[in-house]
Amino acid sequence: MSTRVPTLDYGRFDVSPTRGFVPDTDPLRSFGADVDDSLRTLDEVADSLPQRLENDTLRATVRGLQAPPSDCFDDLSHEQLLRLYSLTGFLANAYVHKLDGPSVDSIPSGVAIPLYESTARLGRTPVLSYDGYVLYNWARLDDGRGLDPANVETLTKFVSLQDEQWFVAIHVAIESTAGPALGAIGEAQQGVRDGDDERVAAALNRMEGSLATLERILGRMPERNTPENYGRTFRHYLKPLSEVEYEGVPELDGPQSYRGASGAQSSLLPALDAALGVDHGDNPLVSHLRTLRKDMPPSHRSFIEAAADGPSIRDYVADDERLRATYNDCLERMVAFRDLHTDIVTQYLTVPLGETTGTGGTPYGDYLEMFTQDTRKTLL
Repeated sequence: MSTRVPTLDYGRFDVSPTRGFVPDTDPLRSFGADVDDSLRTLDEVADSLPQRLENDTLRATVRGLQAPPSDCFDDLSHEQLLRLYSLTGFLANAYVHKLDGPSVDSIPSGVAIPLYESTARLGRTPVLSYDGYVLYNWARLDDGRGLDPANVETLTKFVSLQDEQWFVAIHVAIESTAGPALGAIGEAQQGVRDGDDERVAAALNRMEGSLATLERILGRMPERNTPENYGRTFRHYLKPLSEVEYEGVPELDGPQSYRGASGAQSSLLPALDAALGVDHGDNPLVSHLRTLRKDMPPSHRSFIEAAADGPSIRDYVADDERLRATYNDCLERMVAFRDLHTDIVTQYLTVPLGETTGTGGTPYGDYLEMFTQDTRKTLL
């Protein structure tokens, strides 16, 4: 009897075959009643973040916050820590970056301490990254329905415009819809290990269908999010932190610089690339993108590594015409998704803003085109 491939151990990697890298349990809407007063205050400030930014009271409010007592962090559940990370990440970025004024170079202790303490326990970088902005920052309008963009609202946001809520909702829908594709990785690799052609074929067909849906969801981005509102409002708050002091956090030695939240920190496409054998080579751009994995949840990074180290799907299907065609269908779907992503990025960044670097610090035009070409080259 063959051994079980690691990529089937979904719980180990916080991966769901139904929701992908989106948690199976909906994120908390608040810390609850039985918590320290400082956490309830953070709930209130985060809920009113757009209004406080609009009336220019956010910085004064943050300066007046008291940090939670040091002994409260170890009593928080995993879900509460995720909320604390996401919420304080929002407040830190909103405090540092001002839409119509200069940025500041410090984060007051009332936000800096809980941001550091939560991320230290979660194995994260102490800054708002893609996971805190998207994966743990949503609620369903109707709990009886799934994660279609129209049924997703943001828990925390920078602006009152519907554009930001839709931007996050599209990403949540993409990530959750990819659940069957990520689940198919383990199924296909187990089929390879067992020499089970039918299991491999079924898994690849499931992956291809999931990828086709991702493309349709991404194509809905313009429905409620205009390039002008994206580029000139909430994107500003997602920019990197540069030489910023975290007040009250002696563990961080001096000013810190961190990347901004970016889609390049999503684990989705790297996991699929790893499973399907898409090789992006070794060059300075790829090296930079790999450093962004430090901003991913550790369990998701481990899943990417497990997919890369697992039985080779590409080698297995190469000599079988039927399997090869199904494998190529998956790659063609990835090419189509990446082409559409490039078009969206051009529409939302290059044309209205003339920018060539994303919030994560990547020259997105170069890497998006390169990754699409690499995917095409992988076709058998």
